[in-house]
Amino acid sequence: MKRLLVAICLLAIACSPSIAQQSAGEAENAFRGPTKDVSYHIVLLAESDDQNRRPYDGPARSGLETAGFQRLVIAGSATAMVSVGQRSTVTGVSRYGQLSVTTSMLNTTHENELQVKINLQAKNQSPVTIDTAARVPLGRWFVVGAAESRIGIPTHTDDGKRCVAIMKIDNGVILLD
Repeated sequence: MKRLLVAICLLAIACSPSIAQQSAGEAENAFRGPTKDVSYHIVLLAESDDQNRRPYDGPARSGLETAGFQRLVIAGSATAMVSVGQRSTVTGVSRYGQLSVTTSMLNTTHENELQVKINLQAKNQSPVTIDTAARVPLGRWFVVGAAESRIGIPTHTDDGKRCVAIMKIDNGVILLD
């Protein structure tokens, strides 16, 4: 009986590190609660052969090239913070027209993912509207939508063949201190 008890104890001791490691791995993958506040950045880009306009050289450039977009230039951008479950609107005017973005976001059952509803409107010589909703990952650039457009200036160059809106949502608000 004592030998059986000693064997069970030794087996438990030998198995406990793997059980502890398994529990630690499950704890890392466990859902930690809802996302509360996020910051988002939307960039509206236009295809342009105009060499006088600086090309977009941001973090999503190679992905956009892989997706088939030619030389892109920035035509507008919007950045804001929002509490998940609330609505956010950003509107701005530049020499390329007016850009207005309205978003609302909800948590999903997956960690580091949100459901986002986006309404983007670019009002210029060739207006563009994108109204969509999707589940998206936090911390990654993704395409909101693309359309044929002539959103760039000057009008005499081959400018604004297509526009594409890209977005990135980060957990938390942007702190500047």
